[in-house]
Amino acid sequence: RCWIHSRTGVTRAWSWLPSGDAPQARVESGYALLLEHDQPKGDRVLVGLRPQTRASDAGVALDAPAMRSLSLEQALREGAVAVRVEGTGGHSGEVLRVEVKNRTRTVLEVQIPEGWVFQSVQEQVQDLMVARAERLRLASGATVPVTCRVFCTQGPLRSPEEGEHFRAGALGAPALVQLAQAVAAGNYPDPVVQAGVWTVANGHSIAGMGALDSTATDTLRHMVSRLSGQPPPRYTMLFQEEPGRACSGRPAFIERVFTLENAVPIVFHAVVLDPAGRVMQVLHQGTLLPAGRHREVFVVPVADKPPGRYAIHVWTPNAPGVHRLPFTL
Repeated sequence: RCWIHSRTGVTRAWSWLPSGDAPQARVESGYALLLEHDQPKGDRVLVGLRPQTRASDAGVALDAPAMRSLSLEQALREGAVAVRVEGTGGHSGEVLRVEVKNRTRTVLEVQIPEGWVFQSVQEQVQDLMVARAERLRLASGATVPVTCRVFCTQGPLRSPEEGEHFRAGALGAPALVQLAQAVAAGNYPDPVVQAGVWTVANGHSIAGMGALDSTATDTLRHMVSRLSGQPPPRYTMLFQEEPGRACSGRPAFIERVFTLENAVPIVFHAVVLDPAGRVMQVLHQGTLLPAGRHREVFVVPVADKPPGRYAIHVWTPNAPGVHRLPFTL
């Protein structure tokens, strides 16, 4: 006995299983979706059935379970799935739990793509962007959970807490989708990825990603540079912390690395100049360096300084010229 499900109702049909042959079903034109077949041992299995399109289709072989592959966008548009989204606490990394329920009678394969943005139901809470695609196989009526790797797209807003709810969302802006795909293709640390998302989505300084360091992470820094129009970072920027904000975007400190090698002991000087060329801070004045290779890390407090082009100037009486290390606020 079998049941043929149509789009408008359920019609009973009959099947028989000749010895050594595949199951056969006699159907009427237009019936197309699922068949439940009771085998001799009483096992119930789902098998596919294609539509009848000509007279010779009166008997068709029953195949493996029918399955549709859908993007999450298409599945939501068709009403094929219901989605429940809840934060587990935090705004970057694997901090979002998504449950997808199949509302159809067909097996579904649903993909949550890179760049999909789940929108918070609270206006003061950040939206979260998916940075690793997830492919879910859903039996009819089944609910499947998955933990997504996500990053927030609105630094000035509050970081989600555990139990915060999100809407089903939509695909993000093209630049965010490109960034998410690049993140998925590499192996990048969460803090650097998050800073890159804020750079593209909120216009934060690309220096929040840290200075170029000749590691694989530079690939992502160059990608963000192309997407944001900002030059690749030669220095690191730390931002001011503000209550109720994941990232203020307001500069707090600049870190700039300077390396030098000297064959004999030397003294060196380093100062910070403001956009008008005035000395804003003295970092080193006559500091003695023994012979060897040195790595100096200059830390410049810049909280609430006016926007503009600044520079660290480094020089030594032992050599002509000045090393100029610019940074922008």
